[in-house]
Amino acid sequence: MSKFYLVKKEIEKILKNSDCVNLSDREKDPTHSKLTLQWVLKLKSDADETLQIAALGHDVDRAIEKRRVKKEKFQDYEEYKREHARESAKIICEILEKHGFKKDFIKKVRFLIENHEVGGFEETDVLKEADSLTFFNFDIYHYLKDRGNDKTKKKIRFMYKRLSEEAKKLVNQIKFKDKKIENLFKEATLSL
Repeated sequence: MSKFYLVKKEIEKILKNSDCVNLSDREKDPTHSKLTLQWVLKLKSDADETLQIAALGHDVDRAIEKRRVKKEKFQDYEEYKREHARESAKIICEILEKHGFKKDFIKKVRFLIENHEVGGFEETDVLKEADSLTFFNFDIYHYLKDRGNDKTKKKIRFMYKRLSEEAKKLVNQIKFKDKKIENLFKEATLSL
């Protein structure tokens, strides 16, 4: 069995066995992880193992309650997102070290995960867009259920604004299963 396969399975196990207090996140996170990887491979079919591992593990802190970065501890949303990305990167790098991956490989995975919220480089942009696309084709349903209309519209705007024009075209092709979400999406993006 390859080291890549073992790491992939370990990440999936962490997500599946999450001890996160929020039941909705425990139900959502394993699928979010897999869909993010699927979007990465759709956006960049030749994605290497570093990008694939980063896609699977970019939000792993949310599955481990004692390591989960909590929004309420931060006054600034951007600082919360940075710390969330750092903690997820730290967890994944610990797993990679345990499995004997080379330092350059680990360094690249750390960089990808730490920058998945902001992008700025080809591969971090791919990861950021895959994360956002996953929100629109999956997470949005959980988000609305947990947070209501106003917060969902705000999140739609946030996620949509950070997409490239090409990724926006992909989002605009998504057929929402729920008319309420379709309407919220239209309202939120009308002025963007």
